[in-house]
Amino acid sequence: MKKLLKGMFCAAVMAAAAVSTYVTAFAEDVNIDVSEAVESSKWGQSITVNKADFDAERITKDSVIKVAFDAGDYSGEELPIELIFQSWNNTTSPNADKKGGVWAKITTDDFTEKSATFTYDAIVAAYGTDDFSEVQAICVGDTDLAPVTCKGMIITNCTKAKETINVSIDCSEAKRADNSNSSISVKYDVFDMTTLTQKSKIKITYALENKEVDLSKAPVNLAVQCFKDSNSPFANEDGTAWIAIEPESFDEKSAVFDYNAIVDAYGTADFSKIDMFHFRSTGADVMTIKSLEITDCVSADKGTHAKEEEVSEDESSEAAESAEDTTSTAAAAVSDSGDSDKKEKGSNVVFIIIGIVAGVAIAIGVIFAILTKQSSQEYDIDKRRMVSKKKPKSKAKW
Repeated sequence: MKKLLKGMFCAAVMAAAAVSTYVTAFAEDVNIDVSEAVESSKWGQSITVNKADFDAERITKDSVIKVAFDAGDYSGEELPIELIFQSWNNTTSPNADKKGGVWAKITTDDFTEKSATFTYDAIVAAYGTDDFSEVQAICVGDTDLAPVTCKGMIITNCTKAKETINVSIDCSEAKRADNSNSSISVKYDVFDMTTLTQKSKIKITYALENKEVDLSKAPVNLAVQCFKDSNSPFANEDGTAWIAIEPESFDEKSAVFDYNAIVDAYGTADFSKIDMFHFRSTGADVMTIKSLEITDCVSADKGTHAKEEEVSEDESSEAAESAEDTTSTAAAAVSDSGDSDKKEKGSNVVFIIIGIVAGVAIAIGVIFAILTKQSSQEYDIDKRRMVSKKKPKSKAKW
């Protein structure tokens, strides 16, 4: 019996170790960059962590959010900071307002004069659900008790960050463009700009017809467009927006547009209302887009474009024409150059699962062998130990 229990214990340890290895291999603590935190007062925010910098879906039931802060000479008994989970166009939280907005303030009793810890359960209670897929930002703000500055933020036991992908857009139908006309236009259902991350770059190549063109200015720019209800502070009174962004670098054949430059020009990192973007000639020369690649994106199913703001193709065409004389929407096809990486990651997970199953199978085999051995033995009272069972004598032959 001792051998049986020992075998079962070993099998359980092996299985537990395998499962533990699988879980820890996909969990990590995330140290949030707070280098741009500012002093906050009167219910302001010291730091805002956007979805592109940290996706709240990575939070697990074992996660806690630890925040370090400086509240100056404040020594009161109440916490001078608050943690906020923010969302817009929300469809999952019961705490969303009529417009889909969520501003969930998370409280805690676990704090000192310099730090505070917020648990998973407290976050779920304040946000209203454990579905964090529509959390757009995590903020640290003050509670109007004293000016505060966020000095650090760690989110523990998170799942691994999702790998980003590069997306290529088909430019085979791009047109010759000059005098501020567009060579190619891409609607959100072809590429959703909410899938951009802080590391994203938009890279284009093009052909210029004048080999001696003056490149003192970029021959092309990127224009983002909203048909209505734009959330950009630079939008028109009727809610439409048409905002041009200059490339961070360019030459006679290519140009690169940076994510941060798009945010600065648009006025917010919330791209959920951008319905279309265009690549236009600046008038320096006749220009034709040859290729378009967008790097470091999250997968298309993570896009958060406001689907309720969809407009018909006719309406989108009219809106584009009102912004410029010539706009052509390319029939673009998205190709995922990150497929091989995703397949490789999927293969790794499969191998880990196979390893766990094999470990459990071995453990079961050990237990079966022990039970089989025990069933072939009996206890001898005289010898005071287990001995092989006596075989019955052969029956007489008649």
